[in-house]
Amino acid sequence: MRKTAEPTGLTMYYRHTRPEMLRLVPTTAKRVLDLGCAEGAFGAGIKEVTGAEVWGIEFDERAAAAATAVLDRVFAGDADQRIAELPDRHFDVITCNDVLEHLVDPGATLKQLRRKLAPGGLVIASIPNIRFLPALSKIIFRKDFPQEDFGIFDRTHLRFFTRKSMMRMFEDSGFTMQSIKGINAHYGGLWLLANVLSLGYFADGLYLQYACVAAPNG
Repeated sequence: MRKTAEPTGLTMYYRHTRPEMLRLVPTTAKRVLDLGCAEGAFGAGIKEVTGAEVWGIEFDERAAAAATAVLDRVFAGDADQRIAELPDRHFDVITCNDVLEHLVDPGATLKQLRRKLAPGGLVIASIPNIRFLPALSKIIFRKDFPQEDFGIFDRTHLRFFTRKSMMRMFEDSGFTMQSIKGINAHYGGLWLLANVLSLGYFADGLYLQYACVAAPNG
């Protein structure tokens, strides 16, 4: 029997269904754009739960090709270029799962996305947290800033965010943050102790990412 290769971290990333983000998508959404849709697993989940029409944008052409099997429309290529080609005031929800940190100017991209939202629309985003304590310990105690294949130190990350800077980016881009909650918590004894001893100063560092739900101002 031929042994199949184990999935790599990158392969799992492209196929991740992200249930912790899926529950944030309103069940009333009818038209959704998934920015950085990968192979379409998350968008397929949205379709199953809401029945919405889901479009995707994906930079990786192979992943985009796979996504065409499960999403209604898929656009491969540069995010900003593809967003500019989409109809204005069209989408009830735009999702960005671990995408904004890969962009040269994520604030400018958010301003573009703002124009694509229908009245009452939302941007829902997952963003890695550079103050995640296991990551922060590598910088402080190991005196290192590693380059890795995925995760906080993904070598393709161009931007790094804290909870506070996430909020500022959305506000500067014309959004009001409706909610921002830590996801994928790490409650290892050492990190929990550090938070307790600091009287909660490191509470934001217990989370690998933050889930943001934002609405356009005005």
